[in-house]
Amino acid sequence: MIRKKNLIRILVIFLSVISLQILFLSKSVARELDPDTVIQSMYVGVAHIHGGKAVPKIYRPIMPGVRTGCGPMPRGNAFYCPRDHSIYIGIDMVQRAYREGGDAALAYIIGHEYAHAMQTVYNFNTRGGIVTELQADCLAGFYMNAVPNITFDNEDIREIAILAYGLGDYLPVWNKSHHGSPKQRVGAVVVGLRAKNWKACRI
Repeated sequence: MIRKKNLIRILVIFLSVISLQILFLSKSVARELDPDTVIQSMYVGVAHIHGGKAVPKIYRPIMPGVRTGCGPMPRGNAFYCPRDHSIYIGIDMVQRAYREGGDAALAYIIGHEYAHAMQTVYNFNTRGGIVTELQADCLAGFYMNAVPNITFDNEDIREIAILAYGLGDYLPVWNKSHHGSPKQRVGAVVVGLRAKNWKACRI
């Protein structure tokens, strides 16, 4: 039989544990922004960096197979379509970003695709392949560091690095589908995150 004093002590401990769990869960949830907030914040932030010039349209989240300006939406992808100057973010790419990294990983994807839009608008490194892709990674890093009212901490940078590494490949350099090795992609993003202006991403 539990004495009254012991029962009260047990209840206090139990309620304290529950309170700590609720507090911990609240902080965990607050730490990760929802996808639409991340996409919109990066989209508006990068447009601000470019002075609101040549702002591409953005569509998200897109189911695989949905018609886009550049054909059906492929699985597990996000891309910039020069035909209609639009960015398309696949729902499965959003899911992958959160599965492998988090909200910062999704911000990296938005920055990368916006970079492709600007490469096209300003006509530099638009031939595809590793040079185009690594520069887009670098610019994504620069954008994330420069967008107003958004800060990325060490945990966010880890999330970005995890996804960038996972998106790397080992295709031959001459293959236009080659986006850079895992180490190259992480390295390009880090250069951008440390850059004071976009010129650091010149290749």
